Amino acid sequence: MSEQSDKSQKPAPRSIRKGAKEMLRVGQKALDYRRDLLEESQEDELKKLLGELNECIKDKHSTESDLDEKARNLDEVLTELGGDFYNKKSWLENAEMLLVAAIIVIGIRSFFIQPFIIPTNSMYPTYFGMQPYIYEEEKEDLPGIAGRTMDKLLLGASHYKLESEANGELFLILQNQGSFSAATEYFPNGKFFVFPAPAREYVFDIGGKRHSLKVPAEFDLDSVLAKKFAGIDDLRDIPRIIPQTGGFESYGRLRLSEKIYKKGDVVLAFDVLLGDALFVDRMSYNFVRPKSGDPAVFRTAEIDKANDQLQVPRAAQIGEDKYYIKRIVGEPGDELEMKVPEEIYTNGTDLRGGTPGILYRNQKPITGNVAFEMNRERVENLARDPNATNTTDYPGYRAEGLLSNQSPLKVNAKTDTENPTGQNLYFAMGDNSPDSLDGRAWGFVPEQQLVGRALFVYYPFTKRWGISK
Repeated sequence: MSEQSDKSQKPAPRSIRKGAKEMLRVGQKALDYRRDLLEESQEDELKKLLGELNECIKDKHSTESDLDEKARNLDEVLTELGGDFYNKKSWLENAEMLLVAAIIVIGIRSFFIQPFIIPTNSMYPTYFGMQPYIYEEEKEDLPGIAGRTMDKLLLGASHYKLESEANGELFLILQNQGSFSAATEYFPNGKFFVFPAPAREYVFDIGGKRHSLKVPAEFDLDSVLAKKFAGIDDLRDIPRIIPQTGGFESYGRLRLSEKIYKKGDVVLAFDVLLGDALFVDRMSYNFVRPKSGDPAVFRTAEIDKANDQLQVPRAAQIGEDKYYIKRIVGEPGDELEMKVPEEIYTNGTDLRGGTPGILYRNQKPITGNVAFEMNRERVENLARDPNATNTTDYPGYRAEGLLSNQSPLKVNAKTDTENPTGQNLYFAMGDNSPDSLDGRAWGFVPEQQLVGRALFVYYPFTKRWGISK
């Protein structure tokens, strides 16, 4: 026997009758409240259908098909005549749905989970900021629309290209008292973003013609240019060419390449890969105290003010309200110290990138996280062999600023008399210590500035996707 025949012969189950009764109730309510707005024929039709459905419900032998038919007939009329009491207009339903969704999203973001995108490489290699992928025009074809779309979806990649508009050598024009770029605001990529974002503008001279290239402000194009055209790490090591010629007003220029480019040549092509996007747990720090090793996200708005109160001898101030991610290395009551192995000073270790040191917490080398262990191992390797290969990708902590190998640093609790802020203090550093502007430069993080702990890397889809470390 088919399902349809069962439906047409067996008495309707209790759940079907319950649904029919609810429709009857709503229909009666619509009739009662809209009677004065209905024409006589409309009122009569609605009464008739309500009566038919009521009789069908009362009949214990009514089948599911009978109730379906009566309910469907009533539904069609109520959709037309029920007004606010039945089948609200779709735009109103959608507006209500979006409002509820917005409230839920805001509530979740404010109290539970907040998305955060890492712009810089201060936490490398635990988390990545914006990364370049440079195309070698002699070896690789530039990606087409399909390839760029796929890279955008999977990696958040944005494509940039510098194309020669004249024949000649490539120079970088120096601006703003000799800097390589000028700060500006623009729409990233020129097309797809609604709100302006901070950017840096680089100006090139090819054959006496000005060429402009804009990149996100946090992106390190200096290193890209140095590696691409000179095979070195620091753009400042390229000799400056003075005086400036070609009619540009600047502070000189750098010759990036002696190659003679032709009009239409792709001089430079690269992708900027989006920094790691992660969810931040805003809830846990309301119940448990942040601990050493946590990858913590915090706001910077009140950090300068708090460290002014503490009279911290800082090398830098943050000066703006941003979200930072650093690793907590010191909790309230901790004593921190950076100790530099004596061999670092005597065995020929290159100190131009800062003095490598081992971070001590409460008189012991800091432990509890893979970043701590790997940074310590890197410094120990350098103490044994200044040319030791960095197999871990952790560059080793650097002794500078408040942790400059001079004396221990106390992280005050809110009860300490020398702490006028009335808050517990924390000390935070980047895993990529040589490339991190952190507590060594600007001081302590007050507990009220802590947003939460990094929880989960949800984008891009790389090997770092998953639970935060």
